[in-house]
Amino acid sequence: MRVKDFIFASKISEVASLMREIGDSAFLMAGGTSTYFIASKTSKVAIDITKLPLKGISRVNDNYKIGALTTINELQKFKDEGWVLDRVARIIANQQIRNISTIGGNLARVFYWSDMPVALLALGGSLKFSGIASRHVKIAEVFSKPHSHKDVFTASILDYIEIPAATKGMGFSYQKETRTYGAFSSATAAAFIKIEEGVISEARVAIGSVLPFPVRLTDVEDFLVGKRPECKLLGEIHFDKLAKMKLMPREFMTDEFCIHLIKIKAKDAICEAMKEAMGGCK
Repeated sequence: MRVKDFIFASKISEVASLMREIGDSAFLMAGGTSTYFIASKTSKVAIDITKLPLKGISRVNDNYKIGALTTINELQKFKDEGWVLDRVARIIANQQIRNISTIGGNLARVFYWSDMPVALLALGGSLKFSGIASRHVKIAEVFSKPHSHKDVFTASILDYIEIPAATKGMGFSYQKETRTYGAFSSATAAAFIKIEEGVISEARVAIGSVLPFPVRLTDVEDFLVGKRPECKLLGEIHFDKLAKMKLMPREFMTDEFCIHLIKIKAKDAICEAMKEAMGGCK
């Protein structure tokens, strides 16, 4: 991607005005770690948004509010009972990337290896946008399809992300496979499980990396809901939806190996999430 101009903005209203003025050539930039991977036939005007007041993590009741400019390193270092994104943050790329990459950038620019979209699809929650188009959108809607994601992020500024705290009876797990430390993901899976009165009342399972865009395995979720959280459940999951997906094998992997790897990672995530839900958040 070529940048023909660089503008520093300090207010959200200023960014919105610049986006209206510049149009499709506007490119919001914070950490800037994705620019190398973005292909564009036209030159862009980069708008530096690092001075906007969109950083920090706060808890309101049973939800966390995360500013879009909060770095991955800050997610990794934050500690609180019910906070689970540190588990995802600490295995993203390497420490140099985590120091500057932001959670907002990880959601706005989605690549096959992206970790946060997979994790947040499983966790649930919502995104708050302002700018030309102000709106509050559920994460499930944003990542339902690639065009839905593009429509939401076009002409909008991501203010913050809101996710649930993993309170008693809830469990979350994120599993990732890479060839080497810091390498792009070969397969990713995340699971959120909620248990009430001894049975699974909520289940969300998301996968990524072997696909161009992260997806939820809704058939697996439907199978889990209403069941008792027992290990034997893992052997009864059929992954019918996965078998019908158009995979994108990389690193000399075959479709068969991709399916095998994702099944293992998804089962590991479900197993860990169930264990945590049965024992409470730790």
